[in-house]
Amino acid sequence: MIALARDQAGSVAVRQALACGVSRSAFDARIRREAWHRPYRGVVLLPGAVPDGPALAAAAVLAVGPTAALSGSSALALHGITDSWPDPVEVVLPAPVHRSAPAGVRVRRTRTLLHEDLQRRNGTPVTVVPRAFLDAAATLSGNELRTLLIDARQRRRTTVARVMDRAARAPSVPGRGRLLRACREVDGSGADSELVRCVEQWLRSQGIALDRQPRTVDTGTRRLHPDLTVQGRDVGIEVDGFGFHASRHALELDQRKHNAYQVVGWTVLRLGWDRFHRDPEGFLTELRAAIRTHIDP
Repeated sequence: MIALARDQAGSVAVRQALACGVSRSAFDARIRREAWHRPYRGVVLLPGAVPDGPALAAAAVLAVGPTAALSGSSALALHGITDSWPDPVEVVLPAPVHRSAPAGVRVRRTRTLLHEDLQRRNGTPVTVVPRAFLDAAATLSGNELRTLLIDARQRRRTTVARVMDRAARAPSVPGRGRLLRACREVDGSGADSELVRCVEQWLRSQGIALDRQPRTVDTGTRRLHPDLTVQGRDVGIEVDGFGFHASRHALELDQRKHNAYQVVGWTVLRLGWDRFHRDPEGFLTELRAAIRTHIDP
């Protein structure tokens, strides 16, 4: 039983313990004596297990039953596409299976769940990334889907083509149309271009005068291409996604580029998706300060 729990992020269902030959009375007594955490009815976390996102996700799947799998935004979190864990935990069941949803768990029943949609990750049954996107589309906005698609592609978890292919084969799933539109928008522009488009649109709405076509910066030895440049000022913006700085080589190249900008008197600020969503006003303050320090060329 202990080995089984280790393979399930520290959680074990009561039915599993009984199947291992543990008597119900002995099991209940040990739970009370050692004050084991019970995140859901019929499921416990062994002592030492941290009740974090992965552990609670595994416990939720166990609480729903043997044919359940983590899906939607919860599956995207387990796959490492998003750093935040949704509340409630999202679980999918193949129809016509009927099981009640424990408190804190959202259960979706579907007739479109295929064998190829399922895998195990860190011991937890979970839908593969394309299917997770399909289920998440029921509750996420188009902008949220675009952001996550870009993140998934940059983290190399899937491709937009695979997500589109899975959505195309499930015409009755809620949110499918919204997901396909998001896929077309991201696939048509590319991850970097989609990210830059969002930032450019926002900066223009805040009164920042940007060049229609970003200027090229000639350093004498190389030509650099900021994602966005400010009209009449040697100020640029480079937008970074989650794939940024994926290696030591990429980090070194960025350092060389930053130094080259400095040598020719340009100020180039960096903005990533995380800060764009969490602290846009802070970045805007920095950008306006940089603009004030530059006179007309």
